[in-house]
Amino acid sequence: MRDAFPLKRGEWGLGLFLYGLLTLMVAADWVGKLGADSLFVKRWGVNYVPVMYIVTPVAMLAVSAMIFFFVDRVRRRTLLLWYVAGVTLLSIAIQAGVTFQGQLENGWIVQPISYVFAHGVKETIYILFWVYAGNLYDAAQSKRLFPFFAGSVLVGKILGGAIGAGIAPVIHAENFIGAQAVGFLVCFVGLLIYRGLPEGHGSRLEEEGPKGLGASVRDSVEGYRAVASDRMLRTFGVGVFFWYFLMQFGNFLYLVGLDQSTAGSGTGSEDLFSQLYASVYTSSSLVALFIQSVFTGALLRRFGIARVLFVLPLWFLGSYAAATVNFNIITAIAIQLSERIVIPAIHRPATELVYSQVAAAIRPRARAFLSGGVNAFGNFAAAVALLAGLQLHDNQMLLGVATGLSGVYLYNAWHMMRLFGRRILENITSVDPDVRLSAAEILETEHEALPEDLLRALNGAIPADVEHGVRVALTRRGLLAVAADATE
Repeated sequence: MRDAFPLKRGEWGLGLFLYGLLTLMVAADWVGKLGADSLFVKRWGVNYVPVMYIVTPVAMLAVSAMIFFFVDRVRRRTLLLWYVAGVTLLSIAIQAGVTFQGQLENGWIVQPISYVFAHGVKETIYILFWVYAGNLYDAAQSKRLFPFFAGSVLVGKILGGAIGAGIAPVIHAENFIGAQAVGFLVCFVGLLIYRGLPEGHGSRLEEEGPKGLGASVRDSVEGYRAVASDRMLRTFGVGVFFWYFLMQFGNFLYLVGLDQSTAGSGTGSEDLFSQLYASVYTSSSLVALFIQSVFTGALLRRFGIARVLFVLPLWFLGSYAAATVNFNIITAIAIQLSERIVIPAIHRPATELVYSQVAAAIRPRARAFLSGGVNAFGNFAAAVALLAGLQLHDNQMLLGVATGLSGVYLYNAWHMMRLFGRRILENITSVDPDVRLSAAEILETEHEALPEDLLRALNGAIPADVEHGVRVALTRRGLLAVAADATE
């Protein structure tokens, strides 16, 4: 129960509101995504999906750049309100386009637009929510609450999948974007009337902003440079790239199989596609929610963030290697379960906690750049590879390449663990007291990522305000002798 409901006194009101908000946004988007995917696959054809894997990342890069620009200049609550209002209005406009598609001169373009929109909304929900919530809680609270909030994503997928499957025979998949608009409208009203919602000030909100377009562009470039110059974030970004690259392979294989299982055209085929799509998502999300509620918190406490990040590359390596040897429905499902279960239940909560060791001044921009920019490059690269594979008609070669890249991703996780440990040690002696306390809070579970020689090299440099916490953490992990050597 402690992992399922980790809220403490004073956290319940805001915590439950944020949980409900994220659940409803994900559920609404999931209904819209079901409709957009089914209409595109059935009206355009599954072979065009890799093309959309190219178009969608381009759109996401533009959105990421906008978020990167505004995130430190606008109050986070205001940014969230803008986003929810914008999604509501655009959903209404796209639904109108779907409804009157036959009467429009260029009506053929509605499906690609709705596809890009639905997938873009899915990614920006995560970016903006974590940008907002990321600076509301300290390291200890984040470790407790972020897996809890990650669980709301799974609840939203379950709720959205159930709603989508239930309403498909009634309103049909072609009206799902309109249902999405209703859900986001409810979220907008909730944000307006909830009085206890913190503003979430940007880190530079009170500073005088750059004047003029040129100054604003230079400021954004400096922000990108600050994120890219962080060695740990560069390595972390490489991992994000492989995460999305390998995930897109599994997505395409899944859509191909689903399209073949619902052969045909017309409203009935579209509705069947959306219902089957929803049922698979709902069942796998139920499993993921159980894992996240019961095991994820315990895994993070027992093994630490850095080691939990090994789970996804190990899953990719095993499933893609098995598919390379014998590609069948079982190995295809195993690959797809990486996105359906491993990522939402285990990997995403761990990745969000990595940002606790990033300086607060660049943390929101780092989230925007890595989650909205680097992942887009991963999706784009996967699309190019898939298009090449379709031309060569050699799926086994693609699976072999994916297996090799999974091995590289595994090495990246090992390298990230070493850098994460070094970052914790650097933060323990930071001049910023919040950074020091954050590092001390996380040290207990990350001791395996800390090189012993660096601990010994501290030579009494541990500040007094975190020394007790550091020594207690090391004592619990059997490293008291090292702690004594380091602080004598």
